[in-house]
Amino acid sequence: MSIQLEFDYVVVGGGSAGCVLAARLGAESGGTVALVERGRMDTNRWIHIPATFFKALQSQDAETILSEPDPTLNGKPFAVPQGRVLGGGSSVNGMIYMRGQAQDYDDWERNHGCKGWNYSEVLPVFRRQERNSRLSNSFHGTDGKLVVSDPSAPHPVSGAVIDAAVSAGVQRCDDFNGRSQEGTGWYQVTADKGQRQSAASCFLKPELGQENLTLLTGLTAERVQINLRKATAVEARHKEGAEVLIVARREIILTSGSFQSPKLLLLSGIGPGDELMRQGIKVACHAPEVGANYQDHVGAPVTRRLKGVKGLYNADKGFAAFKNGFDYFVLKRGLLTSNLLDAGACVDTDGSGRPDVQYNFAPFAPGAPGKPPLEFHAVQIHPMTMRPKSRGRLGLRSNNPDDAPRFETSMLEAAEDLDTLRRGVRLAQEVFRQPGLRDIVGEEIWPSPGISTTAGSNRLDDAIREQARTIFHPAGTCRMGPDKAAVVDLELRVNGIENLRVADCSIMPALVSGNTNAPTMMIADRAADIILAERRE
Repeated sequence: MSIQLEFDYVVVGGGSAGCVLAARLGAESGGTVALVERGRMDTNRWIHIPATFFKALQSQDAETILSEPDPTLNGKPFAVPQGRVLGGGSSVNGMIYMRGQAQDYDDWERNHGCKGWNYSEVLPVFRRQERNSRLSNSFHGTDGKLVVSDPSAPHPVSGAVIDAAVSAGVQRCDDFNGRSQEGTGWYQVTADKGQRQSAASCFLKPELGQENLTLLTGLTAERVQINLRKATAVEARHKEGAEVLIVARREIILTSGSFQSPKLLLLSGIGPGDELMRQGIKVACHAPEVGANYQDHVGAPVTRRLKGVKGLYNADKGFAAFKNGFDYFVLKRGLLTSNLLDAGACVDTDGSGRPDVQYNFAPFAPGAPGKPPLEFHAVQIHPMTMRPKSRGRLGLRSNNPDDAPRFETSMLEAAEDLDTLRRGVRLAQEVFRQPGLRDIVGEEIWPSPGISTTAGSNRLDDAIREQARTIFHPAGTCRMGPDKAAVVDLELRVNGIENLRVADCSIMPALVSGNTNAPTMMIADRAADIILAERRE
């Protein structure tokens, strides 16, 4: 069975970027818009209760992309979970609202030639998207669609870690998205009044009543049809097997993220010509950088057992689960309203003048990669690289759209990244030694007392390689730039192909210093500005 549909704009990928972009085009373009999402609607209740995001990550609404064995991680594969549901990452993430540093965007322009993407250009987009419950100033908006709030149930253990970080010499910060990112304090989050504030709920759903906006879920895009270097249609397949051809009268915009957007380009014949020919794919445009430039924040959480106080161990079991459920569903308060990752720090550990290590504070311990959560009350201070130097690459295993991409990483290949994590671990241990916090922590679980963390310790390096994990921020695989080698130009058009753009975190020339959900939504909103402006010309 074959179905043909036709729209002015076809947006492929209903994650954070796709929800923002499709909503804008539906409301303002005057044309018909289709948003194509391979996952299902965001009906999973674990998505919408902030504290149960880890259950959403373990459900059918997420998938894990697994790399080839990584020699820089002692041969372990690098596992990166991704949302596969309406709202994408914004429906399954930890809800931390962080934009990165002003210097990140200035560096996009200064170091990568991305004129028009500096901080002064992107800040107004962040502000207009935001409806901040506390902050209203030159950095924050209060009239946007994205609800941003302070943590609703800040955990006392996280508060103790904040105080200890200050005692260790880290300044306090009450706004990680303000004038300076540096310091320690409570995060702001995309959760409010006990509900996750995803891109789907904030941006897309208010516009779905419009006749010109169509949402197609359970539909996997398999290829973009390219005729004479012009994108004309998307070949898709419904989850029940029906083939669907979606014709685009004006444009096709890929918003499927750092794995699926480059994969779709490759399957469509846009990528390294030799690789495409090996897979039996006709080359529509030789583009060697498609799938290159992969980068992610990498962390290694320092973990201690709690003593005399409780974290979140077994909070979802027995009487504790009953109490938390009663508090949430009846009293509209309590632990389940929390995103759990409610506090952290951004610290300059190398003296460069800008933070290079982000720390998440967690009153629980998920366990090492591939291992179950620790079965006792624990606390983690989780250092992670903010501007990683190591790079990976995405390619194809075959020309079958059902096959996972070939994912090659060397996540700690750059000496600077390993050194950053060493400094991060040492500062985390110093925080644990501070009065107040040292009274409520017991044995060190990781790196463990048997691992020396002094300079020159090879055992620490091996321990970091074993513990290293994704921070869920893959980026860069469809690099934006002014040069012809870039995958997309500064208006996010795919070089060499008409009527085709990419507008998600894959276009980042360099990863921002912080969480990627807010920047991804900003990128999509700027893409809407560009498309709408071109339409008016």
